[in-house]
Amino acid sequence: MRMSGAFVVGLMSLLGSEASADLPIVQQAQTTWGGCGYFIQVEQDVDPIPYPQPLYRIVLRSTVVSADTCTLTPQRIELGTSKLEPGIAIAADERGLVTAHSYGTYVRTMGPDMWTKLLRWDPTTLATRRTEWIRVGNVPYPGAAGGPGSARVTRLTIFPKHVEVRGTRGGNFLYVDSDYTNPDRDYRFEETGTGFAVLFPDFFGVNQKPPYLYAY
Repeated sequence: MRMSGAFVVGLMSLLGSEASADLPIVQQAQTTWGGCGYFIQVEQDVDPIPYPQPLYRIVLRSTVVSADTCTLTPQRIELGTSKLEPGIAIAADERGLVTAHSYGTYVRTMGPDMWTKLLRWDPTTLATRRTEWIRVGNVPYPGAAGGPGSARVTRLTIFPKHVEVRGTRGGNFLYVDSDYTNPDRDYRFEETGTGFAVLFPDFFGVNQKPPYLYAY
């Protein structure tokens, strides 16, 4: 069920565009590991079509904090854009670097459609090693039309045996779509509560396992 929605994925080098380099930063989260610094940021832009409206650019940056232990070449990578204000999170340990960001748009007469994307990175090269998508939809009782929902990340935590993503939701059907061979996982729940949690066991391992999904 993987979809890109209104999300536009683009990778930019450290040089990037002069226009985006000067945009105001409205959100930022950061972490450090091995003398290297990593930042995920939300930059405020404007989409002029069909009329001026907010456009958010989600950016990952790496920097050298200590040249004695950090050997990376600083980079700036644009992860994509969102017409809704994103949620962002970042974490790192000796096993790798992980980011999560939410993105989406407003669907006329139906409401917000927002995904959360989870990415594992090589902390030295910033090459992606794993991708997961988390989405919430509205699935009504039989005979009624469904619609989009929203999954907005608020927290990302690396535990010894799993990686956990938490966030706020709007909708009653939570599912995860993976770029690995393990089956997608979904979870139906009643329209109560506003939170979700997804646990990815052995996230940095070779043999990927299906996630565990919770609503609260």
